[in-house]
Amino acid sequence: MHLKDFFPSSLVIPLFISISILSHAFPKYVCAIDFRYAACSSLVKCGRLGNIQYPFWVNGIQPTYCSHPWFGLDCQNDEAFWFEKNFRVLDLDNRTQTLKIARFNDPSTGRIACPYFNITQDLISIFSHTSNVTMIRVLNDCPPIKNMSSYEYHCNNQGHSYFVANESLAKKYISSCGYNLLLPVPRSAAEGLRNRSLRVGEALLKEYELKWTTNETQCEDCKKSGGRCGYDLNFNTPSCFCRDKPHQQTCASSI
Repeated sequence: MHLKDFFPSSLVIPLFISISILSHAFPKYVCAIDFRYAACSSLVKCGRLGNIQYPFWVNGIQPTYCSHPWFGLDCQNDEAFWFEKNFRVLDLDNRTQTLKIARFNDPSTGRIACPYFNITQDLISIFSHTSNVTMIRVLNDCPPIKNMSSYEYHCNNQGHSYFVANESLAKKYISSCGYNLLLPVPRSAAEGLRNRSLRVGEALLKEYELKWTTNETQCEDCKKSGGRCGYDLNFNTPSCFCRDKPHQQTCASSI
């Protein structure tokens, strides 16, 4: 049986032309969607935080390129954790670009994860502290220091660790310790350490806020043009993921 048995001969050639056009057009508009555009499309809910939106993304569900690597969250049992689970995320406000966090008290050990990096150096270009936050000095891998026992907190490392709210006092012992760093805490917690009304563990559990400084206007312009906000890990810059490919700011040039 032949095609001409179903269609008049006058229709066979136009029919083949139509099929040929569709076979070329279909992949262009349906199949050839950029994988980054598709991967960063879904909203992820995490407990009381609701939908996690750009600039944040969720480990294990969304790829790293859906935003800046520092904004990755872990969501477990409807609770959000940040920075390799060192912090619990209590609130996210995209309107004011404010992140409320508290250090994580591991239920398996009953202890807080001790800091191992200088947060002011690693995050200063992205996050800033609100006015109710101050810095204390952490001395790690130290010998026993008699008049600093009230500042001591036992970390999972060799030697002794001290969380000192008095900077002039801390400087006296910096050279005796393996390394030191600055740690953000609420001003009320630092004052509690200074007057010894709070123990170190209690002070470290206090919640505080950070503000992030990403360009939200650029993301809004990207979304208005039909794109999805993302991040170019190679060039360390925000990107606009469009149906055809990533663009620097908007999808206008690809529409």
